[in-house]
Amino acid sequence: MRILVADDDTTLREELAALLREDGHAIVTAADGREALRTVERESFDVALLDLRMPKATGLEVLHRLRVVRPETAVVMITGEGTIDAAVEALKGGAIDFVEKPYELEALRRTLLMVQEERAARALLGAVGSETIVSDILSEAVKRTALLAVLGPAAKPPSGTNLILRIAHEGRPPYVFAPGQLYHLNAAIEDYLKDVERPVVYADDLSLIEAVHGREDLRAWIRHMSGKCAAKGGTLVLRSPDATLAADSGLDLEPGASTEDLQGMLESLANPIRRAVVGHVFASGPVAYSGILKRNFVDSSSKLSFHLQKLQSDGLLTKVDAGRYAVTEAGRRAWHVVLALSDRKAPSLLISRS
Repeated sequence: MRILVADDDTTLREELAALLREDGHAIVTAADGREALRTVERESFDVALLDLRMPKATGLEVLHRLRVVRPETAVVMITGEGTIDAAVEALKGGAIDFVEKPYELEALRRTLLMVQEERAARALLGAVGSETIVSDILSEAVKRTALLAVLGPAAKPPSGTNLILRIAHEGRPPYVFAPGQLYHLNAAIEDYLKDVERPVVYADDLSLIEAVHGREDLRAWIRHMSGKCAAKGGTLVLRSPDATLAADSGLDLEPGASTEDLQGMLESLANPIRRAVVGHVFASGPVAYSGILKRNFVDSSSKLSFHLQKLQSDGLLTKVDAGRYAVTEAGRRAWHVVLALSDRKAPSLLISRS
């Protein structure tokens, strides 16, 4: 990774930079806050290690500037004696962790590994509802001649589709099917899937199927086709403004919830510490603070308190009887999504709204 090390202590800064270079990272150093600010204005980094107390600009000031000019950079605060409270404030401001001086190299390595894990998780969880991911999947399938479109009357196929099956009021097999000919449509899709690796099926305007068979049967059809695609390592891309069609894939939202709420929870769960805490509480039922602390998800009670507060504010955890922590219903939905996506390289169902 490309890492900025900003610390006004020359010995600590250069020793740390040398150790991280030995681990294979590309390191840039800054001797004070002003130099760090200038550096982040002109260069991008995967991680910034910022000393909280630096002359000319504090670590917090650099953090705030990074959130504006380089929001993708993960920030780890470096703290000395008596700065733990400020470090927790930095976490609230967007830092992902803090490490204490003198450096414990293994602890720092664990933090950097956490950054890599969070980046990988964000890339995976970002696939839910991501139009960029949908576009990439369709384009890649076109290059492999692996894109099948199943379209209703009002829909158009993506550019480069190699086979189009249509749903119309009157069927004319083998390429046009009436809603009552769903069995024949399925057979045509499955006949195509058996000869294609990592197939992508793009489905748009399924209103005729829903009108004839009802919402529940349409959901069952989506689940069935998603499973058929998954069995071949592929994806069903469903174009629909209606997120509830994804109910049986674990992406359903309760009335009053929004896709933004779910996406925010998934972003929170991209952090491996918060993901581990939610997973423990989900599996164990309501858990007291002391019980979570004993699991050693973090190396201090200050960090655990911050992450628990964050999980509550993000709607994933809540306090129940005797102050124990429990996963909310919305948190359970988000956790099911995480479990489903962790089992495969790409989700078997994506919802496109454009």
